[in-house]
Amino acid sequence: MKNRWKTRTLEEVCHFSNGLWKGENPPFVEVGVIRNTNFTKEGALDDSDIAYLAVEAKKLEKRRLQFGDIILEKSGGGPRQPVGRVALFDKTEGVFSFSNFTAALRVRDPHELDFCFVHKYLHWIYLSGVTEGMQSHSTGIRNLDGDAYKAIPITYPALPEQRRLVGILAEAFAGIATAKANAEKNLQNAHALFESHLQKVFTERDYGWLEKPLSELCVIKHGFAFKSEFFTGSGDYVLLTPGNFYESGGYRDRGEKQKYYSGDIPAGFVLSRGDLLIAMTEQAAGLLGSPVLIPEDGKFLHNQRLGLVTKKTGVPWVNEFFFHVFNTQPVRKAIHDGASGVKVRHTSPTKIGEVVVSFPASIAEQRTIVSKLTKLSEETQRLESIYRQKLSALGELKKSLLHQAFSGQL
Repeated sequence: MKNRWKTRTLEEVCHFSNGLWKGENPPFVEVGVIRNTNFTKEGALDDSDIAYLAVEAKKLEKRRLQFGDIILEKSGGGPRQPVGRVALFDKTEGVFSFSNFTAALRVRDPHELDFCFVHKYLHWIYLSGVTEGMQSHSTGIRNLDGDAYKAIPITYPALPEQRRLVGILAEAFAGIATAKANAEKNLQNAHALFESHLQKVFTERDYGWLEKPLSELCVIKHGFAFKSEFFTGSGDYVLLTPGNFYESGGYRDRGEKQKYYSGDIPAGFVLSRGDLLIAMTEQAAGLLGSPVLIPEDGKFLHNQRLGLVTKKTGVPWVNEFFFHVFNTQPVRKAIHDGASGVKVRHTSPTKIGEVVVSFPASIAEQRTIVSKLTKLSEETQRLESIYRQKLSALGELKKSLLHQAFSGQL
């Protein structure tokens, strides 16, 4: 129960300091600077990539981190990641500060409030979505409203009870972390099992396989540059983009980010169920050459930067089989190596046509392989779904424990 618990604002119980960056006026001193990249989703500090920078000695005096300080992410985030993450500074050696994208909180009276209790409370605040409503956006960066954050109320019991709750949570979180690590490993293993079998199909093949450049087997057609003024948030036609491709191959619905088209559509750019397309640009790492089989007739538009793959007359070709061909590591690597560009790599039908692939001369054998791979893929997806559900349940369990701790139910 929360009898005799006190309620204060964060500003009343913690001192706030803004971070710093590279120095302008000497003398300088080199220190480890905690940045957004050093925050983990679990509210911990990842010190594997701490930047060591020359900062002004004068500014460092008031911004040197102490054991027990709580570092707050106040700028950064991303489309699906609000700012407001916290990390506990638990180092007792070395000289460290924090960047200007962060702030530091220090408990004013350690005889009244335990810093571990505050840290876990603020981690709960973040997981509960409280900071989501305290943000503004600027050039794609999220910024936390500092005044609103400082006004967050914190309710806390006497110090011994705080430490008891922290001990319970620490023990529970250690168990959850172990369970999450196991689930994540199983998730990776499930995917690796399919990848291993896929590669084995193409390396331990039987007699009767052929090797030819793709230019002898198929034609790859560029998509149409649909006009952006006709892009909509809903409609009858889905405008395919590289964002609809999984990096490991396959189609994905982008949900709220899905693009639709309401303008005139030129002939030949409405796709049919089972059409095979590949991504010809690396919008995301590993995306170049990723294949997709169209899941529905007459709904999807063949957009630019995507290549429609059509077999040549007389070639033994099953789209579902060659979907897997494009997903093999040697083919994806060859497509990537033949591309151009520095920051974003692009390729062309001509370049893809130079890639040599292996395939059975028998259509029946291609279909048999597709059937086996489909069954294995379905089992892999079933296992991945189970492990994702476990990870989600563990995340909810953590939030539930935090809620119970800070509502006086533990």
